[in-house]
Amino acid sequence: MSASSIPDDAWEQFQRESEGPARLRAPKEPSARARIVAERLRRADEEAARQGLGRRRRAEPDAWRAWASRDRVHKPRSRAWGLVWVVVAVGVALVVMNPGRALSWLS
Repeated sequence: MSASSIPDDAWEQFQRESEGPARLRAPKEPSARARIVAERLRRADEEAARQGLGRRRRAEPDAWRAWASRDRVHKPRSRAWGLVWVVVAVGVALVVMNPGRALSWLS
């Protein structure tokens, strides 16, 4: 055993502490993308302040990032089509599981 080695109990204690609460308390560093976005927003706020606009208003997101509107998502027609697709899926499953019996109903 060399003089520079770490005792086993000290090493185990270090491992326990590094996996437990010490890791939870460690500060989280933002990602590169988050830093870039924060810098861009800071510059936009400074530019708005220089132009006398005060706090900058939120702009609408680009179309490719926008969520579908709630009106379009929850139309009754789309619910009816969902029900139709469920019935079709059940029918296909019945044909796959027992094709002879399912096809005998058609004739």
